[in-house]
Amino acid sequence: MSAAPYSRIVLSAAIVSAVATAIACSGDPVSSDPDPNALEYVTPEEVGFSSAALENAQEHFEQIGSAAFMALYDGKVFVAWGNVDRKYWLHSIRKPLLGALGIDDIPPSLTPEEKQARVADLLKSRSGVYHPAAAEAPSMEEERPERGSHPPGTFFYYNNWDFNVLGTIFEQETGVGIFEAFEGEIADPIGMEFFRASDGHHQYEPEKSMHPAYPIRMTASDLARFGVLYQKNGRW
Repeated sequence: MSAAPYSRIVLSAAIVSAVATAIACSGDPVSSDPDPNALEYVTPEEVGFSSAALENAQEHFEQIGSAAFMALYDGKVFVAWGNVDRKYWLHSIRKPLLGALGIDDIPPSLTPEEKQARVADLLKSRSGVYHPAAAEAPSMEEERPERGSHPPGTFFYYNNWDFNVLGTIFEQETGVGIFEAFEGEIADPIGMEFFRASDGHHQYEPEKSMHPAYPIRMTASDLARFGVLYQKNGRW
């Protein structure tokens, strides 16, 4: 593979286990009329890559149980493996898709110091709020720092509470649902073919927190478009 400038490459992958694949693929594939602004497909050689070398990567993609993968160079698709037009549940990538105000939580409520966390702190996973949160993996619960152990803005911890509360703040301040806003302000303008607001839902776990998580389903092909938008600093 030639030394192409990596800053110009966008990767869009949905990698799931066999069990997760069965769940994600339980519905029929989505379909749509051709999009006049469809992404352009090229051969790997046209953008400085080797088809032969990529065969090894594709074998690994298949061996580890991946579901969909897409790679673009300068906005042109040179790799598309698996079902890139099927919607899968997203996890960590939902934070970039979303991008303080009387915020509290169920007992134990937030302390005065925790309430000093800014939106910027939440975006950077530096809120210092270590309250239980919806959609936390067991490992996140085990590794969560003690309440009050770090002031806001001083310590990075990959914290679902931060991400979930950003959703609450967005909807509270705009009066618009996250998924509807994403469809109207991002998905439609950049020509996402398959994403609809109904592909997201609020995941409530009231025994942990009043703030829901907001899982989103998306195809690799639509996620690739977001990658291009991100790469171009928001200028489509």
